[in-house]
This record gives sequence, C-alpha cells and structure tokens, in this order.
Amino acid sequence: MWISLERPAFIYDDNCPMCRGYTSVFERLGWAERTAFSTIDATTIAALDMDRARHEIPLHDAGSGTVVYGLDAILPVVGERLRFLAPVLRARSTRRVLDRVYWLITYNRRHIVSNPPPPAGTIDCAPDLNRASVGTYVALCAATTAISTHRATLGPVAGVAVAATALAARRHPDRSMAPFTAAGHAATITTAAATAGAVARMVGAGPGAAAVASLIVGARKIALRRWMLRPV
Repeated sequence: MWISLERPAFIYDDNCPMCRGYTSVFERLGWAERTAFSTIDATTIAALDMDRARHEIPLHDAGSGTVVYGLDAILPVVGERLRFLAPVLRARSTRRVLDRVYWLITYNRRHIVSNPPPPAGTIDCAPDLNRASVGTYVALCAATTAISTHRATLGPVAGVAVAATALAARRHPDRSMAPFTAAGHAATITTAAATAGAVARMVGAGPGAAAVASLIVGARKIALRRWMLRPV
C-alpha cells in the first residue's frame, strides 16, 4: 500500500533508542516530521490502532488524514524522495525480503538496543513477545558469535556470555521478563563482544588488543542494562 504524501509525520516510540535514531534521520533530511508517543494527544491516539502501532511504526499524513503502519509508512517516504528506488521498493520480491527483516527487527528492538521501560502511567510501546522472531534473532546471534570468535577472543567472549546470562537471570523480581526476552539481551551482548574482537583483528590488532576490545564492548553493553537489576 502506497499513499500520496503531503505532510507525513512518523509517530515513534521515544523509549526505543533505535526508533528515535532512524526517525531523527528522516526529520533531519526533511523527508518527514516526527512526533513522540509520549506527546500525542487523545485525538491522535483515538485515530491509531494502538496494538498495531506497538509493532509497526505509524505514519500520519496530515494532508489526507491517512494513517499507515510499518513498511507501508517507511517505503513511500523513501520512494518519494529517492524516486529511482521506487520501482525496486514496489517490487513484490523486495517487499517479501523487507517484511522478514522488519519482522525480525521490530520484535527484537528493545533488546537490540537496550533501554529501561518507561515510567508507570505512560504509553509503553514495547512489542508483544514473538517467540519465532526472538528465537530467529538468538540463532542468528549465535551463528554470528561462532563465526566472529577467534581463539584469542574465545576467553573474553565466553566470560561476557556468562556475565550477560547472569545479568538476565538475576534481574530484579520487579522486572517481569520472559525467558526469551532475557535470552535476546544476552545474545545481543555476546554477539557485540565477539564482533568487536573480530573487527579489531580485521584492522590489524594483535590477539591481546582484540581480547581487550571484546571485553570493553561486552562490559559496555552490560553496563547499559544495569536497569535490569533495579526495582521498577
């Protein structure tokens, strides 16, 4: 579904660093405006399918009053500005691939880039648990970690994996979290550590430097999730 755009504005999850990041790019380029969920009024909320909006970013076109979601929101904005890409983006084969990528990202976005849940009483756009999507993500992370881990970084990556798993397992009792979600956080941390070591080796760093890179990145990812140990 492609719409004619007049004054498009994304309504984004401002508690999601990934959502804040990519919508800010659209805004800076002047391709679309954006409004945070925490700032929208009751009239706008009433116009949205809130359950769908938690899983697919909404775009409200002020000119037509139309609301579309997910790739139906993103692709027309890109195609309108990069017209040479429009035929490719409209192709069914492209859409099938992008649908799978979007499915993988949207259900895993809260543990790909971590952020504590919003305060009580505010809009929480966290997606539902989708075991197939999270399981696929964890499997991809495991494969990436296996490919990226060098013998020089095996010890640091294994240590990070143990620490990440312990963090997820020892989260505060107030932090209700499905085991699949906890596994997603642990997988993200471990893969980041393994990838950092692999990149260090690729740019010519020695074994010791690569091991340090893995430890630093892994520790950083764990530190960003300290909120999991605190009460709500």
